[in-house]
Amino acid sequence: MTRRTGVADLLIPFVLAGSLSYALLRLGYESLPPFQWFIVLPIAALALAELVIARRVRAVVRHQPLARPMTALAVARAVALGKASALVAAVVGGAAAALVLKLLPSSGEANTAGHDLLVGYLLLLVTAALLVAGLLLERAGIDPQHDRR
Repeated sequence: MTRRTGVADLLIPFVLAGSLSYALLRLGYESLPPFQWFIVLPIAALALAELVIARRVRAVVRHQPLARPMTALAVARAVALGKASALVAAVVGGAAAALVLKLLPSSGEANTAGHDLLVGYLLLLVTAALLVAGLLLERAGIDPQHDRR
């Protein structure tokens, strides 16, 4: 059994992605087209889907009477998806945090910066949701009766 994803496992990619993104945004933000709000939709959809899957996996692992059966391989894949999604959420969240930090000082000056700042906030929100959903999905596959070592 692999170990659970911890805070340090996600904090390091968050900081690295945020630092790199901030440096790149400082160099070339002006040459980028305006960010579109719909870039948050796939991340939000994935977070919602993982919450639904986590509920189903938890019911199967805890042997709840009305749970639809799942194979052990499907449960393991769901746990792996949760781990991967939490890591992706940390990286994208770091990049979104860099965008917000870059644009906060200039948000009142230009219309594009204000719009991109709003997109950055939305991106932070949905990546936080994906992070929570990923961690819940990962932990849903852990048998509560299994002794922790």
